[in-house]
Amino acid sequence: MICFYVKKDYPELHCPGEILNNDMSLILSVFMQRKLIVSIALFSLYAPWVMADVPVLSVEFTETKAPLSVMQQQRAYTESSAIVTYADGRKIAYPLTYNVLYSSGDQIGDWKAGAIVDKNGNVLQTARISETGATAQGPFHAHSPDANSLMQQGDNIFLLTHLEYDTEAANADPGKPMLDMYGALPMVMNLASLKQDSRTGRLTAFDLQNVDMSGVEGLWTPCAGELTPWNTHIGGEEYEPDAHVFEKKPLTAMNLYRMTPGQLSPNGANPYKYGMITEVSVNSSGKTGATKHYAMGRLSNELAHVMPDSRTAYKGDDGNDVVLTMFVADKPKDLTSGSLYAAKLQQTDATNGGRFSIQWIKLGHAANNEIDALVVGGIKFSDIFAVASNTEYRANPVAHAGFKPVYTYTGTGGSTTLEYLKLRDGMEQAAAFLETRRFAAYLGATTEFTRMEGATSNKVDKKLYLAMSYVHKGMLDGRNGERPQDDIRLTGDPMDLECGIVYQSSLQSAQVDTSGNPIRSQWVAADLQALLMGARKPAAQTAYGRHDKCDTDKMANPDNLKYSDAMRTLFIGEDSSNHLNNFLWAYNVDSRKTVRIATNRAGAEWTGLQAVDNLNGFAYLMSNIQHPGAAADLRSYQRKIPDFDVFRAGIDQRGVVGYIGGLPAIKRPKEEVHNKHDEN
Repeated sequence: MICFYVKKDYPELHCPGEILNNDMSLILSVFMQRKLIVSIALFSLYAPWVMADVPVLSVEFTETKAPLSVMQQQRAYTESSAIVTYADGRKIAYPLTYNVLYSSGDQIGDWKAGAIVDKNGNVLQTARISETGATAQGPFHAHSPDANSLMQQGDNIFLLTHLEYDTEAANADPGKPMLDMYGALPMVMNLASLKQDSRTGRLTAFDLQNVDMSGVEGLWTPCAGELTPWNTHIGGEEYEPDAHVFEKKPLTAMNLYRMTPGQLSPNGANPYKYGMITEVSVNSSGKTGATKHYAMGRLSNELAHVMPDSRTAYKGDDGNDVVLTMFVADKPKDLTSGSLYAAKLQQTDATNGGRFSIQWIKLGHAANNEIDALVVGGIKFSDIFAVASNTEYRANPVAHAGFKPVYTYTGTGGSTTLEYLKLRDGMEQAAAFLETRRFAAYLGATTEFTRMEGATSNKVDKKLYLAMSYVHKGMLDGRNGERPQDDIRLTGDPMDLECGIVYQSSLQSAQVDTSGNPIRSQWVAADLQALLMGARKPAAQTAYGRHDKCDTDKMANPDNLKYSDAMRTLFIGEDSSNHLNNFLWAYNVDSRKTVRIATNRAGAEWTGLQAVDNLNGFAYLMSNIQHPGAAADLRSYQRKIPDFDVFRAGIDQRGVVGYIGGLPAIKRPKEEVHNKHDEN
């Protein structure tokens, strides 16, 4: 096979994957017209494994065009190449490929991917989806893979993957329609054992096991996650159960796991066991251990992103009217105790996504065992707060002296409305770590964020990146209604803002909290401003993306974020109801160019992003296909797409765990490897 290597800007560089997919005569004519100097070399000279040890100056990506045909809209694929510029002057194009490791329900070794189990590890065969609702027919295999942590332990390679939820299932009554299964089942993590081809880098899953969660009473809606600097996995449990509601109502999904149907805590599932950050360790033989970090606070945890100091972590809080929190551990590589903070924003500009300075309110300090003891001891919401509705307060404010107005998202089962809270005596620590969002609002933190999802960081430039998937409601000027404060007042086209924003923060040292006490971290977010913004669909953009509401050529509704220090690239996965096909984008922080590098099956979200710069000589971008073709995600397109049922039937609706490959290891020159900032 032949590779054309051109010593010129990368649009004139062509390698085997491109030549196979393009017309050779056209390529040659372009070469002749521009009088380019073309050198011909055997492909093996530029195979990824050959270049793995050569330092890299830059990585750029060519574009994957938006899908046009129905067949393209039903597929997940990339047409992009990575253009790698090496320190020795060579510039090589590496065609990218999307690779499937396994799909939901696949038999890998002795286990089926995504199988939902009870506490004894038995696969659930049926599920009552509410205490009074219908019964779903199993067995169930979750179609929503999310977080990935690709890791090497000794000589073995493992991939730990969250399964967030099942999309739909058959009704046990065959005469009734399919059932929506979101939040109706306990969830799982899978651990895959992988083989790596030493010549091509291709990964293959040959064994799969369910991670035992019985020691932490099961897993609730696990969402995003990441590999820690000390080679463990951490991930969030999203949309925490509203403990005010589930004090008097059984938590059905987790009762299924615990085999305690219809029971309230303490005999049934306790809502305060869920909505946590879960850390999973894996040893070289594949044995796992799970810990829930009560000290990091209880929220709708998208994930916890850990800074290079191995102490400071930022947590995405998914929902409307949510809060930004920061955790600072007492010791590096140990998340079992530390201090928890909530952000208070001061807006300095309302335009272009806004600009803000950030102050940090300290919520408290705790260790896991302290909060776990409260939960085991049977603490309830009513032990922490007295609560009054808006109607009750206004009817008799004197009787509710000392109550404070709070407007926040309250979690699964609850509603986001104005309520009045009064902290009971001695309950500060319980409130901070079990009712984190409510307590943050109680102390005056900003709780107007909408759909705060992914978080990642650029350690060299000391930047934190946050995805605000949908910017609406309380973040817009004049939309606060009954909210007791108005810290975020964005102006501009509401539809542009509805398409989402990626924000960035400067990370600084020598910061103090609102009480004037020093924050023991060199990685404190001091400000917030828009880095990338979506936009409404231009009227003239009709050749493609005809069903999209947001600009097809711009990022829309960012969710998963991962940054590669070696590639100097922020990878952005969409979860958009405004793009029929969700895209994967690469934003180069030096060139400031954003390039579409992959497109997903209709209705599917790109999840599980992980940028692996070097695993035994190869680089990978882990990326999953979540809920493809799901009815809930395509509902708004039902009247727009001709022959919709046929279109949807043509989509493989299984979730996929996979990765984008084809890259050599990306290594920066030695002088660029070390962070110029103090990490202690």
